[in-house]
Amino acid sequence: MSVQGKGIAARWLWTCAAVAAAVCCGCGGAADPGTTEVHGLITLDGKPIDQASVGFIGKDGARLATAQTNSAGKFTIRAAMGKNVVTVAKASANPARPPSDEPQLMPTQGEYQKMLAEAKTDIPAKYGDPKTSGLSIDVTEGMKEVEFALSSK
Repeated sequence: MSVQGKGIAARWLWTCAAVAAAVCCGCGGAADPGTTEVHGLITLDGKPIDQASVGFIGKDGARLATAQTNSAGKFTIRAAMGKNVVTVAKASANPARPPSDEPQLMPTQGEYQKMLAEAKTDIPAKYGDPKTSGLSIDVTEGMKEVEFALSSK
């Protein structure tokens, strides 16, 4: 892989970390109509996952809601009513630093796929992609706490 491709991969990981940090801060304001609060639990091989990013993608991809789990693996999210695809991801605690601030070229599709495969993650990568997570939920008003039991196998 070229140095340019590695720079893009590192910047991509830093961007993901920045988005996750922004999500943790939350936003003020009134609740969106057509959404409801969902409480949940994320486990991996029976153990709660701390600091995982949870995404609910509803309304045929038109609405994205995100949250982060606490040390008990619990999260609260305001999601769109109806069917939602769910993603769960967690970056390594020690992400790679960008090699430099030099301008970088976009990687080829092959280089990009290799960077994704090499990215360190604490959760199997399939759960972070809405096409492969296999996780979905029908969000309804007043629903009970939901659990997503992930497996590393």
